[in-house]
Parts: sequence; C-alpha cells; structure tokens
Amino acid sequence: MTSSFHMPTVCIVGRTNVGKSTLFNALAGRRKAVVKDQPGVTRDRCFEVVTRFDFPFNLVDTGALVGEESIALHEAVRAQSELAIKQSDLVIVVFDGLHGLHPLDSEVVDLIRQIGKPAIYVANKCEKPSAAMTSAELYTLGLEHIIPLSAAHRRGIRDLIARMAEILQPAELSLANSQDEDGFIPENLTEESPLSEPEALSESPDEGRPINLAIIGKPNVGKSTFVNTLLGEDRMITSPIAGTTRDSIKSELVRNGQSFEIVDTAGLRKKAGVRENSVERFSNIRTLRSLAQSDVAVFLLDASEGIPTEQDARIVGLAHEKGKSLVIVVNKWDLIEKNPRIAEAYRSAIRSVFKFAAYAPVLFVSALTGQRCLAVLDTVQEVYTASKRRLSTNEVNKVFGDAFVAKPPPVYRGVPIKLLYATQVATKPPTFAVFVNHPERLRFNYERYLRNIVRKVYPFPGNDIRILFRRRSGINNDRRRAA
Repeated sequence: MTSSFHMPTVCIVGRTNVGKSTLFNALAGRRKAVVKDQPGVTRDRCFEVVTRFDFPFNLVDTGALVGEESIALHEAVRAQSELAIKQSDLVIVVFDGLHGLHPLDSEVVDLIRQIGKPAIYVANKCEKPSAAMTSAELYTLGLEHIIPLSAAHRRGIRDLIARMAEILQPAELSLANSQDEDGFIPENLTEESPLSEPEALSESPDEGRPINLAIIGKPNVGKSTFVNTLLGEDRMITSPIAGTTRDSIKSELVRNGQSFEIVDTAGLRKKAGVRENSVERFSNIRTLRSLAQSDVAVFLLDASEGIPTEQDARIVGLAHEKGKSLVIVVNKWDLIEKNPRIAEAYRSAIRSVFKFAAYAPVLFVSALTGQRCLAVLDTVQEVYTASKRRLSTNEVNKVFGDAFVAKPPPVYRGVPIKLLYATQVATKPPTFAVFVNHPERLRFNYERYLRNIVRKVYPFPGNDIRILFRRRSGINNDRRRAA
C-alpha cells in the first residue's frame, strides 16, 4: 500500500534471458531497453516513468540476478539488481514459461524472499497453449500464484496491471473505472510493431528544462566510471572489459540549480568490426540516437592511449556534423607522468587530430579519483548557453560588414562581391545567412575567414559556427528552414 503522494517504484527481475527487457518495453509502451534473444544483454539498470495506466509508477529494468555469462561481471550486475529490488515498492519476478523450470529459478525466488519485498511472479513467453502446461512446473517453487503472459505479443499485460493495482493502489481505488482501451496496450501489438518515440523538444521555449548531455567515446575509455563520479554513486556497472555498457542509460543530476540529464552510452567501434544484428550493433544505434537527442556531447578520451586515433576523430565528427555543442574530456589523467608541458602538448595533439572541432574546450580529468570531473558540468552549461545565443541583425551586419571591409573577397569577372546584409537564422549551432550578389564565387577559405572573425567577437565556445551564402531571393527559404 502506497501513499497517494508517493509514486511507487516497480522493479523487473529474473535470471538471464527470460524476457525482462521485453516486458519492460511492453509496460513502458516503447522500445526503451535493448532486446536480443541471447543471455546477458541488459546489465545496467534502465528507468522509465510510466503514466499510461490508471496509476503512475517508476519502472526499473535490471540485469540478470543469476546467469550472467561473464563471471567477471556477475557480481557487479547482481549488486545493481539487488539494489534496485531494495529501493522498490514492488518486484515483478519473470520466469521462462516456454522452457519451464530452470535450476537457477529457485535461487531467484530465495533471494526475493530474503529481501522481503512484495512480489508478483509471471511466466513469460506463453504465446502457445502448450506453454501453460510447461509453466505449471514453476509452482514446485512454492509459489501461490503465477501470471502467464507473453510480453512480446502483449498478452496477459492487463492481468499483470490489475494485480499491480491491487498491491500499489489504496483499497478504495480499483481499475473498474479505468479506460480499458486507451489505458492498455492492444493485445495484437507485436514486438515488431512500431512504437512511438517521444516528440523532440522544440528549440524555444526551453527555459527550466534539463540540459541533456550524451557521454560518448570508444569502448573502455571510462564513460561509466565518469558518470558514476558525477552522480556520486555506483549507478553504472564498470569493469575493465570493453563493451560492458550495452544500452544508453539516462540519469538525472542537479548542480548549482541547473538540472542535467546524463546519458551514458555504449562505446562506438569501427563499423567494420561490428557484426550485423549483434547486440553491439543495436547498442551503437542507441548511442547514435542518444547523440541526436542530446544538447551537448561530452567526448571522452583515454589519456593512457596516447594521441587520439582515427576512430576518435570519426566519433567527434558525428557530433560535429549533427551540430551538437561539444566538450572534449581527457580521462585517466592520473596515469600520466606530469611535467609543465605535457597538458599543452596533449591539447595540441587533440587540436591537430580534431581540426574541424577546434572550437571544443578540452578538460583533463580523472574519473577514478574525481579530479576536475564536476568542472565538466560547468563547461557543459557554458557551451549550452552559448549554443542558444541569438545576435541581433544589427550586431551581425556590423561583424560581417567589418570583415568584408578588412578583407574583401576576390573580384568576380571585374565585379566586386558585395555584402548586401547578414542575419542569424538559427541557433544550436549558431547559423548565419550572408546575402551577397555572387554567392557561388565565395570559397571555403573565405567562409573560414568569416567564421574566425565572428568567433573573435562572439566566441560561441563549444559550438560550430555555420555560414550560408545566399542571394537576396533566398531569404524566405532560409527563414522557413530555421523555423
């Protein structure tokens, strides 16, 4: 029984490969967790606030309590799952109804009984009538009631929700007056059916909303350790094994009055090294989606690996091409032997490899010791604020007018290229439309000159500056495109 002022937390647990994440997605109403028909896909806890039913609740997906394929990760995954159980108001224990009783199921039940939380037991994968007979074996575990369902085909979800309501809602409330059709998932919705994604946040207004930052980089550069340090708790599973993080995990943090949504992502390897339809392939897709939805990309480098690699440049290039605010963080700086010039030498190496992103601030941190990690959030806030800045047309015309006077563009067929006017047409990143009489004759080197001039007056730290050369007739199209 929960107070009306408390949103209950519901945790999904079980051994490996019983369909916990599929059930999580069915209840959440969208594909939030990576699903693959192989053991050990989920490792970190995944959270979602569910408001689709007659009562709201926080939903938590967990890694396997038992059966993790990697012994090195087993204890860390189990510890995260046990923590989720202890912090929950209700536990949904999932069994494999298709294959019946498994030797590890008794270990799961024993653990739930030891912790003493209210629990609902479900037999998943019961698509066929024959599965009901097979799942009956689970009653030998001493359970009073097991709900058969198929998370993949959204069958039995109503029975599960009804049982959850009995435990979580006050006795005087019932589901009798709930919206049967609008409040529940249609029975014929399959795992392959498209599920709606949340709408993208509009550029304005965005005052008061959290800054969404995606932590990106190659595998095993310390992204999860870095996020744990920012949060001040072991929220993400960490290990020396590359590829430990397999999904994009979102966490919330408030610092100095500013809210942040921090998304820890799976490491990105070269495309040639990732098999099609593998878990890593799905993880990469989630990482790219998290990057696309972010306000700021925080790219992590491993200082102990030396000069940034071509793959590092590709990952930074993804953020640059998408116009994301960018912060470059050099992790594991505690492993580097210090001398007065080492930081500047490393910064120069970064600038050399990431010439296209020379605007990005570079910070040196140690996620393990916590050194300078919180300063990254201050820099994130700075570059995000800069990304939203919009200059007046008078300010823009003065900057570009002075630039054209100081260094006029080359004459075209005896006719000078004249600046008609300039205006800022978009933010995130700052984008300027420059109207001239012969836009096709302005080359990249002159565009680069103008970007440098703008940055001298208005730095826009951590943000690319984009310039569009247009004829006067193109103004309407530019304004529509920026709207």
